[in-house]
Amino acid sequence: MFTQKSPVTVVILSIVTCGIYALVWYYNAIKELYNAGQKSVGNLDPMIQFLLFFVYVGGIIFAINANDNLNAVRVQKGQAEVDNKVLYIILSLVFPPALMYMVQDEMNKLA
Repeated sequence: MFTQKSPVTVVILSIVTCGIYALVWYYNAIKELYNAGQKSVGNLDPMIQFLLFFVYVGGIIFAINANDNLNAVRVQKGQAEVDNKVLYIILSLVFPPALMYMVQDEMNKLA
């Protein structure tokens, strides 16, 4: 379902590669989350969601979709939903590496 990666490695590689790895990670995370949860704000295709990163709105949309898709997977597994939407949105605007860390950590837990 989800590819397990070390959240610390994701953040370090994103910093070392000046954000190039972050774009690769975001694209893969968008696809994995959408395939697992089938939820998307405005029914946006994963490729369109990724392209919105270049218009600054993509981080907010990713934060909302990540929360919704992670909760959809939790429900499928019989776990309780966790609402981190506001936290994810704030992190996407203020400190995206922390958002990447948290989402990857949640993906690892649900894998």
